[in-house]
Amino acid sequence: MAKAPNFLKLQNSMDKDIQNLNNTTTDSTPSQFNDRLVREDTSITAIHDLYMIPIEKLIAFRQKGDRDFSAWNEEDLNALAEQMDSEGAYEPIIVRKIESDDKYEILAGEHRVKASKIKGLKKIKAIVYRGCSDEKAMDIFLLTNLHRRTTKISDCIYGWSMFSKNHPNMRGVKELEEHTQGITEVIGTDKAPITMAQFYRYVRMSKLIDKLIQALDEGIISTRVGYELSIYEQEEQRLFLPFLSNLTEEKLRNLRVHLKESGNELTTDIIKSFVLTRHVNNYDASLRYNITKVKTIIKTKIAPEKFSELEQIMQIAIDDFLIKNPDYKNPNT
Repeated sequence: MAKAPNFLKLQNSMDKDIQNLNNTTTDSTPSQFNDRLVREDTSITAIHDLYMIPIEKLIAFRQKGDRDFSAWNEEDLNALAEQMDSEGAYEPIIVRKIESDDKYEILAGEHRVKASKIKGLKKIKAIVYRGCSDEKAMDIFLLTNLHRRTTKISDCIYGWSMFSKNHPNMRGVKELEEHTQGITEVIGTDKAPITMAQFYRYVRMSKLIDKLIQALDEGIISTRVGYELSIYEQEEQRLFLPFLSNLTEEKLRNLRVHLKESGNELTTDIIKSFVLTRHVNNYDASLRYNITKVKTIIKTKIAPEKFSELEQIMQIAIDDFLIKNPDYKNPNT
């Protein structure tokens, strides 16, 4: 798969005051870009073009589906407009030409377009992506939004679930890195922008009902709780709405195991019995104190990458201790 260009470097290499890329005269003014200056340099290859495009020729991306990324509020758009000079945003938007109606579809930069309108500008700097397929257009739209904004969880769910639909045969991190490579180069990293575990979690949570996605954005429930809830059918998800503040990943996992083993259907009463019951440990004060000390010792004795093996390590240590000290054995075992 061909690598997408580094748009930031491409933009910085262009004349800041570019007004007419197609100008071919040798007596161009400083505010015009004379492409004859670079035509004779055989080391330079044109990949995409930078133009000043009339805002009236721009249309929104048409493959968004039923949802969209969250929109900026009026205050943020006004703040962006105030930062612009007479030439608009410094960073160009990314578009592709729609030949059928002589329009340009916005792939990245919709908020810059809105702010430019507030500023009263008639044109905007835009990179025209040549030969842009629907799949590439979707990738640019999704990945630039996911990396250029402070994303809500709902934005991540929408963005990564749409990305999954755009690449239905993607099965592992290598494919994820391949499909995101163009954007990861722009943001300055060679690694995938998300782990496969996070990716699958966001894709799964696209099955949540709107009220649960809203609860994720508002911090009422965690992403791990959201993932557990996404396993249920949407009608079942609604049964959890009165108990959102009481939900934990552990309680939901225990509930899922119970339903699987018992064969019972999910009901409000069963949910209550699991999520409203407070687990009480029969530990005395000395045990709680010593557990805290053990946690401190673990940090100094066990490498962080071995934390996933702590249960096995502790079991071996306890078994070894009891062999050497049989008087400590629990009489109830």
